[in-house]
Amino acid sequence: MTHDRGYADDDAQIGARLRAARTAAQLTIRQLAARLGWPYTTLANYEEGRRPLRVAQLVAIAAVLGRSPAAFLVDLPEAAAVIERIDGDLDRCLQVAFILDSLDSEAEPVDDTPREPSHSTGASP
Repeated sequence: MTHDRGYADDDAQIGARLRAARTAAQLTIRQLAARLGWPYTTLANYEEGRRPLRVAQLVAIAAVLGRSPAAFLVDLPEAAAVIERIDGDLDRCLQVAFILDSLDSEAEPVDDTPREPSHSTGASP
């Protein structure tokens, strides 16, 4: 079964992020595969984007690497760093949400134009 080219690009990008995280953890592909109990060729296929990664597999890899699975799904390294810092910490999540809400409300234009009071006489025309 083949899948859309856009998904193949996503698989390759996620695979590259997995490879970068593995090398940052100073693990070879065979070492990580052994910790997961998988053939190293399976992991190689994920890292090369030749095989789509299911969520359960991503969660397993992330757990062994001590990373948040969600961090592998975003394009910007800065966004991944934020995810790593807030994942699993409800207080931090709420703080970040509050700050983002504050920034969003500051970005909304405020209409400071004085309004004329409406006068209703209650009489029919």
